[in-house]
Amino acid sequence: MNHHPFAILVHDQPYPLESLKPVLRDLSVETCSVRTCEDAGRLLTQTEPQLVFTDTSLPDGSWADVVRMAERASSPVDVIVVGAKEDIRLYLSALEGGAFDFVLPPFEHQALEFVVESAQQDVSRRKSTQRR
Repeated sequence: MNHHPFAILVHDQPYPLESLKPVLRDLSVETCSVRTCEDAGRLLTQTEPQLVFTDTSLPDGSWADVVRMAERASSPVDVIVVGAKEDIRLYLSALEGGAFDFVLPPFEHQALEFVVESAQQDVSRRKSTQRR
């Protein structure tokens, strides 16, 4: 890919998403942070990101609301839920609820690179089937 992927980070608390930013920067992912589902929805239509990283809970909703918004977006986007601690139930409900993946700190470069690349490939594949 010749352009840098763009991701929206949806969170109103510094932990755990603040520690994700430098790793994404190292992976050449441009980011923009918003605090609410409402702001994320506005930015989704304006910027058409490939990825959205969301905290599990937000002032006006949850990761599930962010996934629903992403599903309605005009351009394919994958949502990655960011947990603060290991939680198998939350992990399974996020994946069953339409999230592309679920990640936890500490954010290791190699593991995150795999998640970002996989999500980008998924988005590209969905875009090409959308064009047909």
